[in-house]
Amino acid sequence: MLQRKWVLAGVIIILAALFTVACSGEEERKQEETAVNEVLNRLFTGPDETFADLMLNPEYKKVVNGVEVNEELDAYIKKEYGPYMTEDYFNTFLSTIGAQYTILAYENEYTLSLKNLTVKKEENQSALYKFSAEVVYQHKNGEDKTAKVEGETLFSTKENGKIQGFQNIDDDGLAEDLREAE
Repeated sequence: MLQRKWVLAGVIIILAALFTVACSGEEERKQEETAVNEVLNRLFTGPDETFADLMLNPEYKKVVNGVEVNEELDAYIKKEYGPYMTEDYFNTFLSTIGAQYTILAYENEYTLSLKNLTVKKEENQSALYKFSAEVVYQHKNGEDKTAKVEGETLFSTKENGKIQGFQNIDDDGLAEDLREAE
């Protein structure tokens, strides 16, 4: 009788552990999907005039030890994107896609709007998500156009829930169209 109680207790402990692992995996997936949603919404909605002003206005820039710094821009980026991406990825993000769409839209008088975003975790690669969305863009004097944006988001294996890169992005000609004012 005593042995049965120990076996039953062991089974209960194992089931509880399996349930905890399953729930934490689901929570991590939701956190990562939220990160992708938030970052893509910030990239493809706007333009973000605060970001553009901080990026383009020379009054925010200064040279320290021969290097141009922009503390206000750095603080803004950390506030907007810090919860969603690794510290090491900020500079790469800004020099690749992070500034591109907002600055092009701002300088050439386009508005951007993200629609129909889907984010799916790759089954056989635990840190990789694929995304697809429509970006509706309009020049101040033109009609709406739509571009399908697709790509992959890679998450850090060291910092849970933090993006460490975007890759294989196909913007369906969006950046090129934003370069041209109508």
